[in-house]
Amino acid sequence: MTHLSKILTLSALALTLGACSNIERSRNLGNPQVSGYTLAQQVCSTCHGGTGVNNNGNAINPTYPNLAGQQAAYLETEMQEFHDHTRRDPAARDMMWGIARDFTPQQIKELAAFYSKQKPLPNPASSDPTQAAAGQKLFVEGSLEQSVPACAACHGANAEGNGPIPRLAGQHADYLYKQLMAFNGDVGRENHPETQERPQGVVMESISHGLTDEQKHQVATYLQSIQ
Repeated sequence: MTHLSKILTLSALALTLGACSNIERSRNLGNPQVSGYTLAQQVCSTCHGGTGVNNNGNAINPTYPNLAGQQAAYLETEMQEFHDHTRRDPAARDMMWGIARDFTPQQIKELAAFYSKQKPLPNPASSDPTQAAAGQKLFVEGSLEQSVPACAACHGANAEGNGPIPRLAGQHADYLYKQLMAFNGDVGRENHPETQERPQGVVMESISHGLTDEQKHQVATYLQSIQ
């Protein structure tokens, strides 16, 4: 082997080894070889909470939802909707469409599995216990007068969720309120799902529409306060 051939061979080997080592810290959203775990560390942690021991998937900024302990099946569904651009609320369009555009099915499964196994941290309770108490009553009992069923019937007594039904316990009240308003805004657009922000949330449309604005705040406040 000539001296030049040796240099070229060693250079190629170095590049190969470098690519293998860097892929575990890659932020390349278009590379299907980057694992979901790496995406969680290098990309998702920016908004949804870092990957340190105490804050995996626990978002500090209430603009972004907590993902820690969320149901894996629900996370898979939502990420697929971001990928397909079928979830259209403003935050989805502005942030998640671009991030999830090239996610592979395997990356989606790995991300969902990672966050579902993280420990949710307590969220600071509201300073208004009256609001939380009213929200708890609605969550547990619903409102017969408004034809609103108890939230606990689907989301669980402790709002832990089940499979495709999301965990709500400890979620940021601001985020929950915005989603209730998105469901509410989709009422009447059933024949034109392309205009709906959350077209998969048909069940939630009538429920959210049946609640007053104040009641939406109350339920969201209560859910943030529980763990």
